[in-house]
Amino acid sequence: MVQFRPKCLYCSPMADLRDATARAVAALREHGPLTRAELARRTGLPKSTVSGVVAALVGSGTVRETGAAARPEGGRAERGRGRPGTLLALDAGRGEVVGVEYGLSHVRARVVDTGHGRGPGAVRRLPLAYAAEEALDATLDLVRELTGRAGAAPLLGVGLALALGLGPAVTPGPTGPRGMRQGWEGLDLPAALGDSLQVPVVADNDANCAARAELLWGAARPYDDLVLLKLHAGVGGAVVIDRRVHPGRRGGAGEFGHVPVDPHGPLCRCGGRGCLEVYAGVPAVLRTLAVHHGGLPTPRQVLEGAAAGDPACRRALRDAGEAAGQVAAWLCNALNPQAIVLTGALAGAGELLAGPVRESVARTVLPLNADVDVVVGALGRDAGPLGAGALALASLPD
Repeated sequence: MVQFRPKCLYCSPMADLRDATARAVAALREHGPLTRAELARRTGLPKSTVSGVVAALVGSGTVRETGAAARPEGGRAERGRGRPGTLLALDAGRGEVVGVEYGLSHVRARVVDTGHGRGPGAVRRLPLAYAAEEALDATLDLVRELTGRAGAAPLLGVGLALALGLGPAVTPGPTGPRGMRQGWEGLDLPAALGDSLQVPVVADNDANCAARAELLWGAARPYDDLVLLKLHAGVGGAVVIDRRVHPGRRGGAGEFGHVPVDPHGPLCRCGGRGCLEVYAGVPAVLRTLAVHHGGLPTPRQVLEGAAAGDPACRRALRDAGEAAGQVAAWLCNALNPQAIVLTGALAGAGELLAGPVRESVARTVLPLNADVDVVVGALGRDAGPLGAGALALASLPD
């Protein structure tokens, strides 16, 4: 006897369509504008399903076509042949998020809309060693200023780019900015902001956020697999595989600043010796030049001096680049990325830094892994807040 079994509601064509639509929208939130072929690859959906879902989303105004996709050299665009497809993006008018980054003496914010359009930004200057409550007040002030402007879309969420060790939202560690400890351990900054703004607030470390931004809008756009090195007050980084940032089990992946360059080298603030940070962090470079300048120069003075041909400034940047290149070569042998992307204050030196990194990688890396590009990030100081905005978009609920 054949028994009748009612069909599961969640296996029905309507449920399948809802699932496919949700996956398509989530992929556009995370990866920004995509062609139909890229959307099929990102979601794992059949191309025929993607075509139907996209037609419905375009018809409803949720998604818009934004023109032909560019075909950059290298990276994912080389996988197909023929004419580039049409890019699809979520409608920018559906809402916007604000990305916020916390520096040593400032808080910087930038608006990103749901179509991954970059909106206005603003910054608040704060004293060195500012307290967590000061950061909270500055953030609320920035978000309200940016979202209160004429023509602003509804605020959907906020993303935070934090140095590792700032607050419970990011795994505590040895690499938080020195001095910025007043009240940080006792304040859950994302929760406090969420309570005040009544929107979801998410956080990640600043290097991971920079990687997201460079993937969407900057120098990393042509690449699927890369390593980002942030040479700043501290040295950090990010690992990107198949265009996704991999934070690690507890959010601690990418702490390349504490990879030893020389196990018998200078003492590092993490307690180790000869870490990359003591050679390629901004404080290390400034200390190297202190005697030459008759006191600690500013990062801007170092970059301007190097651009003007100052031999000491150029040598300091070369030494930093060569040390960074040693670690980059190790990462190439471990991960075989397509590119090393340099960001942070020292990356403002451009080829004066990238050249020594490239040469050091070439000397050290295995031939099998030598076909790696070394490029300078394109977004400068906006990488952190833009990447935090991208994180907020990707984290929005369906």
